[in-house]
Amino acid sequence: MIKADVIIVGAGPAGLIAARDISKQGFKVVVFEKEKELAAKPCGEGISIGTLKTADISLKEAERFTSIHVKIANVHAPNGKCIPIKGEKYEGLIIDKKKFLMFIAEKAAQYDTDFYVSEPVKDIIRKKEGVLVVTPHYEAFGKIVIGADGFLSVTAKKLGLEKPGERKVIPTIQYVMVNCKIPDPEATYFYLGRKIAPLGYAWIFPKSETVANVGLGARGVKSLKDYLDRFIKNKRDFFEKAKIVECKASSVTISGMLQNIVDDRVVLVGEAAGQVIPLTGGGIHSSIAAGRIAAEIICQALEKERFDKAFLEQYVNKYNEYWGARIKKSLRALKAFERLSDEDLNKLAEIITPEDIIDLANGLDIKR
Repeated sequence: MIKADVIIVGAGPAGLIAARDISKQGFKVVVFEKEKELAAKPCGEGISIGTLKTADISLKEAERFTSIHVKIANVHAPNGKCIPIKGEKYEGLIIDKKKFLMFIAEKAAQYDTDFYVSEPVKDIIRKKEGVLVVTPHYEAFGKIVIGADGFLSVTAKKLGLEKPGERKVIPTIQYVMVNCKIPDPEATYFYLGRKIAPLGYAWIFPKSETVANVGLGARGVKSLKDYLDRFIKNKRDFFEKAKIVECKASSVTISGMLQNIVDDRVVLVGEAAGQVIPLTGGGIHSSIAAGRIAAEIICQALEKERFDKAFLEQYVNKYNEYWGARIKKSLRALKAFERLSDEDLNKLAEIITPEDIIDLANGLDIKR
């Protein structure tokens, strides 16, 4: 039997940042991760500079996990028209997500967080005096559990926070490709269109002049791989002599936050809670924000011995002030975009500004 103050299920950005912040305050934290390594889920690996600020990580520290400093984003309409988004305030990073998560895990370990990998949670039992978490090789007992276990969240399902059919996802597939010919390795590339990625988009995120994450998300198609292969075949200027060295597929939550993300002795963070920006499928920044806010409220809960839903709702309220509102607005934008034809998108490309695109992508000023 492992004993801890806080048990975290899932070692993604939200879970690890919460582990770092809670253990830093002197509380005992245990993290269970079902995969045998960090960053097993495919990810474009793009983040904004603001993500680092939210995570309390300096640009100097970020050098340990940064692949490319992105200075421009090129958004392509179905007819090929490109809208470049550039300017210092829009700059970002392509990171090595595994190194990024290792960096946060190292900080948490310095404060004595314990990690158990290849340990999928099989059961979570809430008791009057705490929470029992069961994995194939361990039983852990803690005062509170954080569900940071992604779109298939065992925590959400076992403790009744996620209703059947409440979560909607978009399937995604991504290759890591080498020997690419990237026109501008300090740029990212986005492609819209029903023929390219129905109800989704394709992306090229360079990790160097010759290596790139290349993927797409789409709905209502029989084979994502067929769409991705066709996209690559049509981008001969990028990929004529490129080779695929890695292929991963997964799904991303695009239905917004779950209605209930806290209950007695349980808090959901990150994609487990649906904290993903629906229009883009981006979730690193919003998940890190959730992990930090949850950690703050949970530390207060531990100090006051208050693990009831009413007390933990403070986390929800604080998150909703900014991030929850953004997610709701982005979901509205997604539903509007789903009704647009390629012809509509081509017309939109004639009048939309880079600032408009950034605001739509981030769930800001949707009414404009």
